[in-house]
Amino acid sequence: MKNSHLLFGIFLFFSTLFSIDNIVAQDDNVSISVNLSDLLLIDEVGKISQYAKSKGLNERALEQVLLADKAFSEGINLLNQDKSKEAIVSLKTSYKNYKRAKYNDDALNFPNLYLAVAHAMSKEERDNKKVIRYLPLISKSVNKEKNLVYNLAILNFKNGNESIAAEQFETVIKLDKYFFKAYGNLAATYQAMNEPKKAEKVLTSLKYAKSSLAEKERKRQLAKSKAKQSKEKTGKIEVVKLPPKGIEVDQNNIKAYGNSKELMKYESIINFDERARDKIKDGQEFYDQGLELFNASDFGLASKSFKSSLKKFTQAKASIETLGQISANLALSYFRSGDKRSVKKVIPLIEALPKSIYDDRDMTYNIAIVYSSMGNDDKALELLAKCNSLDKYFLLAYQNQISIYNKLENPKKAKKVFKNHEKYKNELTQIYKEYVKTGVKRENVDLSFLENAIFRVSLGTYSEYNMPVDIYLHDDLVNIPLGDDFFTFICGNYDSYNKAETYLNRVLENGYTDAFIIAFKDGVRTEFVTEK
Repeated sequence: MKNSHLLFGIFLFFSTLFSIDNIVAQDDNVSISVNLSDLLLIDEVGKISQYAKSKGLNERALEQVLLADKAFSEGINLLNQDKSKEAIVSLKTSYKNYKRAKYNDDALNFPNLYLAVAHAMSKEERDNKKVIRYLPLISKSVNKEKNLVYNLAILNFKNGNESIAAEQFETVIKLDKYFFKAYGNLAATYQAMNEPKKAEKVLTSLKYAKSSLAEKERKRQLAKSKAKQSKEKTGKIEVVKLPPKGIEVDQNNIKAYGNSKELMKYESIINFDERARDKIKDGQEFYDQGLELFNASDFGLASKSFKSSLKKFTQAKASIETLGQISANLALSYFRSGDKRSVKKVIPLIEALPKSIYDDRDMTYNIAIVYSSMGNDDKALELLAKCNSLDKYFLLAYQNQISIYNKLENPKKAKKVFKNHEKYKNELTQIYKEYVKTGVKRENVDLSFLENAIFRVSLGTYSEYNMPVDIYLHDDLVNIPLGDDFFTFICGNYDSYNKAETYLNRVLENGYTDAFIIAFKDGVRTEFVTEK
């Protein structure tokens, strides 16, 4: 019996060394760059009060803190959805409320830094220029927080402060020597400073850090292998099928689509006299203006533009279909404005819309969100089902239906919709893979949700007893705790499916039999997933 244990230990030792060497040899391509996409958008609202050093807050101050916390979390959530303009508003609100509660500079590091991040992520140049306003406001206590100082280093680099950025990346590595991404950032910073020897030294340190972590994990695994045998642990998770949760309807998903040229698809300009044509031209300008304002979240002004457009097209005696399209966008503007008087006009406008409106998937989905948000779940379900009849691969509509059926305590229908969701999700994955391989795009299949997506590899779910010894050698590794000592591990950060598939095949060969590919867009996980 002792001999068998000895042989098992020797086998595990050498197989571990082989696996480590194999991964290290394959994983030398470190990302040596500093990009805004590296920023960590993490809601750490619970830490802010720890730095405030404010005791015995009165009732008014506590109210301000609660409002500030809510606005801060909302700001981070908006950043993760790539909605920097809205995030700036929320984060400014959080800063003002923390200030009213008399929070100190150390606590204000959090809203100040993320305001800088939001301005940096904005697509508007005038916002980007404001980043440098916030950097001097950050106090020295930021160096205690790995995530904050890491973001600060990226912002300093992007604003020409390479030497400061280098010091801050070094601080990050001191706080967490296994934060491998920071090594690549630091090396890139030294390269920008024309200090290649320092950059090379950093990359050497990275290899040592990876080897150190691999050795640490190897020893831990060898030590636990005996405990694993004695406790007769199989390392398998009992899979329990939970009922589908779905995704709640979100008003932020309402978008205004199209332009004034598309609006004219029901019209023939030769049918209008010169005076009517002038009215139509004015109406088109107001319509385009309304679309732009709506998608900039200025719903009050958007509603005024759509109202002016509707008036001009009505005077020109445009078709019911054209007037319906404008009326639909006017109703959506009223709804999103949040103004009580305007919201009361929404349902009457929608109920008067022509049937042709519901031939468009996106507009049908917008109106479904309105009905659901205003408490008419039955009508919302009807329209969401209509969306799927127009586009069976519109996965979000299935998820919304599941959520509503769960709210209505109808699990049978929720499961039925979920089956359709899984069927078409798998089909859509195959269609995308086919498109990537052949370059041939199927008609009437919308793959825009994967444009500029980031693909990652899910390595599998493991307990601390059966965790592969080389798992921490994968780049951009994230582990998600599931409880009972089980973790899901995700790695990689690829800008194309083909790159992710190459790495997937590599890890499958190295024993990660449950690995598969998932995709993220604008920091949010999409429905795309390859078969497990």
